Amino acid sequence: MMPVIIAAVLAFAHACLLRILPDHGMTVSYVSFFGVAALAMVSTVRAWYRSGTPRDHRWWLVLGSLGLWAVGMFFAARQSYVYDNANPAPGDSIFFYVLYVLPVLVSISSAPVAARKQWAVAIDLVLASLLGVLFYVRTFSIVSVQGALGMDQAMDVAWMLDFENTCLAVAALLRFLATDRPEDHYFFRAVMSFFVTYALSGFVYNHYIALGGHPEFGTSSWDAVLDLPFLALFVTTAWRQPRRHWHPPVYLVRFVQGASPTFLAMSVLGFGLMIIPDYPSLGISAAIVAVVGIGLWVTVAQVDVVEEEYRLSRNRDELEGLVFIDGLTGLANRRALDERLLREWHRPDQRDPIALLMIDVDFFKEYNDRYGHLAGDDCLRALASTLLSRGLRAGDFIARFGGEEFAVVAPGTRLQDAVALAEDLRSHVEAQALVHPLSPFGVLTVTVGVATLHAHASSSPLDLLNAADRALYRAKQSGRNRVGTMGDLPLDVPSGPPRHTV
Repeated sequence: MMPVIIAAVLAFAHACLLRILPDHGMTVSYVSFFGVAALAMVSTVRAWYRSGTPRDHRWWLVLGSLGLWAVGMFFAARQSYVYDNANPAPGDSIFFYVLYVLPVLVSISSAPVAARKQWAVAIDLVLASLLGVLFYVRTFSIVSVQGALGMDQAMDVAWMLDFENTCLAVAALLRFLATDRPEDHYFFRAVMSFFVTYALSGFVYNHYIALGGHPEFGTSSWDAVLDLPFLALFVTTAWRQPRRHWHPPVYLVRFVQGASPTFLAMSVLGFGLMIIPDYPSLGISAAIVAVVGIGLWVTVAQVDVVEEEYRLSRNRDELEGLVFIDGLTGLANRRALDERLLREWHRPDQRDPIALLMIDVDFFKEYNDRYGHLAGDDCLRALASTLLSRGLRAGDFIARFGGEEFAVVAPGTRLQDAVALAEDLRSHVEAQALVHPLSPFGVLTVTVGVATLHAHASSSPLDLLNAADRALYRAKQSGRNRVGTMGDLPLDVPSGPPRHTV
């Protein structure tokens, strides 16, 4: 509430002093205008400082606009005091009143992502520079440095300023209504309040005061109406955490953010069309640059979309990898095993049986009791490396089933081939000779259960899992460090004593 009271007191004091000191009205108005502009600049710097970490550097663009406006007011004061010029539209000050919108227009035209790209910044700088040239040409095609030659030229200047202020007010209002982040809401609320107020107060002042019977500056209390935009900026920046009373639709937010980069190019196009009657080459060139600028912006935005899609796809792949990878061994986990079995089960051209090998570390509890769980983890990692190094076929799939159990899926593999693969893995583990004093074999060994099953509609991967688990159980019951199958038929697979294939 205090900022509102301060703003009201300043505006009221300005109007009262114009009444009380009519002979010094011009001085009173100049002092007031420079004062409220300085107040707005200080509040802008304070808003930048309070914008968090990293700080929002768009506030410096607002400060630049306020500085250009103050330069225009300085030139107006010079015309009044040094040259004793009472013309309502001196060219030097009018040019800066037109030019001051340029920095803020760049901030309003910024996109959330693409505006931070170097190419996008380069496009903005080119368009902003060209727009400054068009401002200069358009201003001095209407008035001279001393001012307008008549009322018609003065009205042309007023309408040009109205057009510029209205376009900027609409653009700022759209950005404010479509904000989806607190920092954007805070920034565009301040920018919108300034330019909407400036468009209204500027229209009233230009048409009904300066050009409406009060040509002499400082002769009307209505001069105080020009304080309002700067006081509005001061008030809105003082409220750091504004309460939002609405939540814009996502489509509106994305539409405005997507269209905002074209605001600057559309301004170049508009002013280029304005000067075509007097400067056809420059006007046509500006229109071409504006169209090219819009095309480049669309290209930059499209590149950003492609990059973002690639990044999201890569992150999704990484997350899926984390979901399907066992954190201890680096092998696939149980979830990945279930997914692979289901995929193999429903493969259209699957005609041969699917083999499943269930591998269990013998006497692993005793190993943990002797060496500790950290050593047990190292043992499982070493076993995983051993199983991988044995050289499974390209279509085979190995995973950690859970605890000290591993599983191998071998699509298109008949039982005898699957048993041969299992015996090869078992013997390879034993050959590594990892010391296990509490095992009757003296080294780390594994027991393997083997099952094969044809995929058909009346069965499921769970049936294959159960069969392999039963085979593993029978092999463990028969003495461990061996390969067991679904049935009791002997298989012609080499196996050294005291191991047997059952």
